[in-house]
Amino acid sequence: MKRLINRRSLFRGSSSLMIMAILAACGATESSTPSTGGGNAGGTTSAAASPAGGTESSPAASPMGASTAATPAGGAETSPSASASPAGGTASSPSAGGAEGNADSAELLLWDTETDNTEKMDQLIGRCSEANPNITIRREVQTTDQMRNTLRTALDAGQGPDIFAYDTGPGFAGVLAKAGLLLPLDEAYQTYGWNDRLFPIAKQRTTFDGKVYGIGNQLEVVGVFYNKRIFEEQGISEPKTHEELLQAAQKLKGAGVIPIAFANQNKWPAGHTFSVFAGNIVGRDKLAQAISGEVPWDGPEFVQAIQIPFVEMNQAGYFIPDVNAVTYDDWQTLFTTGQAAMSLTGTWQISDYSNQETMPDPVGFFFYPPINGQPIAPPSGLGSGYFVSSKTQHPEAATKILDCLFSEENARFWVEEMNQIPPVQVDPSNFQVTDLMRFTLQALQEGADTMGYNVDVLTPENFNTMMGDGFQEVLAGGKTAQQQADDLQQAMEEAQAQGKVFDITE
Repeated sequence: MKRLINRRSLFRGSSSLMIMAILAACGATESSTPSTGGGNAGGTTSAAASPAGGTESSPAASPMGASTAATPAGGAETSPSASASPAGGTASSPSAGGAEGNADSAELLLWDTETDNTEKMDQLIGRCSEANPNITIRREVQTTDQMRNTLRTALDAGQGPDIFAYDTGPGFAGVLAKAGLLLPLDEAYQTYGWNDRLFPIAKQRTTFDGKVYGIGNQLEVVGVFYNKRIFEEQGISEPKTHEELLQAAQKLKGAGVIPIAFANQNKWPAGHTFSVFAGNIVGRDKLAQAISGEVPWDGPEFVQAIQIPFVEMNQAGYFIPDVNAVTYDDWQTLFTTGQAAMSLTGTWQISDYSNQETMPDPVGFFFYPPINGQPIAPPSGLGSGYFVSSKTQHPEAATKILDCLFSEENARFWVEEMNQIPPVQVDPSNFQVTDLMRFTLQALQEGADTMGYNVDVLTPENFNTMMGDGFQEVLAGGKTAQQQADDLQQAMEEAQAQGKVFDITE
């Protein structure tokens, strides 16, 4: 999903003046329910090979771990544990060529961006260390900016991490793969049975030019969360078609409730919304072809995917008023305080929406319903992925740790303790989770291989810039849907000429 921002810690201290202005425009009264704060700050960290940071409550008996890391977060935390490895540089002092070195013991440096879950991540690293006593793991927590500013340079110099969490998009991991900085993992997928254990998306989204370089993690999907209390009070059922959703929105608007909490000051939300409508109108396969540069973006179906949400639904008053002036923070506050009935966003919000302190009313979820009778293709993606440096001295040890992080035994830990959805094929029916999380888990387990694409994760930077700027113009009425579609096609052609477009249809 959106990689440039940690959606789970986005600006939760919302502006009361903005909220009051929005509610006044809707003829509603501001709720007194408080919103909660979040976010972390601090420095870079390291973790030892033993469990740290609290008591591990997962019932899994094995010390082996499973599954997925967090979406890149802003800010870093200090881990309470220490290691004998020197600060800075790679724990294994990687050298070119990827020779295994001492097969009996290895010392690895792992970089991740789990700033929101640093103690839980320490526990998972500890479980993997116990399962592999000859491997010492030193963990360093990076912010997103730190990772992006230092990783490429560190890998080039042979002083970076052995294992690291990074964005799976072509503009991130794909660039590193082209530069020869990632270790191919095709053999590891065969050796450890990852092809059978993991959802194909974990491999597909980390494959570049026919070789797989990582394990994608943290399954995410964009859909519609709704306030069950408001729906019940207004006599509204989950809509089964786009037309039924519009009818519900009109009824909610008439009752003085914001129908859909959608705002776009941050620009990236419109990219997610476009992905929803493009998937449901254009279809999964054709959308993949467009992302790959094989189908033009200026065709009538893509124009309709822009026109319906950003022109028709916006002008009908179904979104937050003055949509381009409202932040994602304000959007969340309006929904969690009961001033908006629906929230068109991603499953990274499940934790907040399941917390009664954050969201007092019960919340339901459905995928955006069919448009024009076409099958739905909800945008799905990965929060990030795990990769191995091509210069590590211990490739075998590194892949053993990946196998541990993504094993079946600890999938439960990632779900129950970290509120993240792993790409591991497991039965979640007996997991100790909220109804909202359980429904989402089951939906992803059943349909992870047939869902659509979140466009901005897979398209080049210049294309994403055009989406962000252009959709704001369309919402403001300064640009037509056709003009935006034309500009998107031009951006794609420019990216193709520069060799920045990846084929995801392979």
